[in-house]
Amino acid sequence: MKRMRCALIFAAAAMIAFATSARAVDGTIEINQAKVLAAGGFPYVISTANTSYRLTGSLTVSSAGATAITVTANHVTIDLNGFSIAGPGPSSFGDGINGSAAGALTVENGTVTGFGIDVYTGNNSIVRNVHATASPSAGIQTGNGAVISGNTANGNGVGIFCAGSGCAIYGNTIDTNTGSGSAGILTVDKTTGYGENVLYSNGTDVSGGTSMKNNVCSGVLC
Repeated sequence: MKRMRCALIFAAAAMIAFATSARAVDGTIEINQAKVLAAGGFPYVISTANTSYRLTGSLTVSSAGATAITVTANHVTIDLNGFSIAGPGPSSFGDGINGSAAGALTVENGTVTGFGIDVYTGNNSIVRNVHATASPSAGIQTGNGAVISGNTANGNGVGIFCAGSGCAIYGNTIDTNTGSGSAGILTVDKTTGYGENVLYSNGTDVSGGTSMKNNVCSGVLC
């Protein structure tokens, strides 16, 4: 009986340790390749609102059809923490981060590369300090009212695409986006403003939107 009681105490302690290891001291939930695979593989689904996540290692998706992270809840923050989410390359039709149905999603501080769409957010999102590359479609695509700042988007079909209205696109470096769509910045109407971006070697540097000044398009102010 004493031996069984010790075993139960040990098992309970192990479960508590696992739960603690998955959540940082500040309440942020940590994500890495081992945790995703242990949870059943890709996509890693975030379905709880008002939560924060942080990568503690890079994620690699090898299947062309798989999305790395799917977000279905509102007010979620994903801190890439300097790590990368890498897909299989031009043949991919999954997404790096797909939060197209989520409101007020924040994605920041790392690299997403080689997906159908690297970072795909819904309305009122923030995408900042992200390197989005090697997408045949869009490096960064958002809905209405997004703030897209401090990013580098290169080697995609479209660098940054506001697929809604009222986005602010500023302080980005956007180059060599020459695939499908062939635009550095693509918007659907004049309610989206762009400013202080550097654009060069894109099929078209800017299509749509309203200049908020201080942009450089292929060496010329625009």
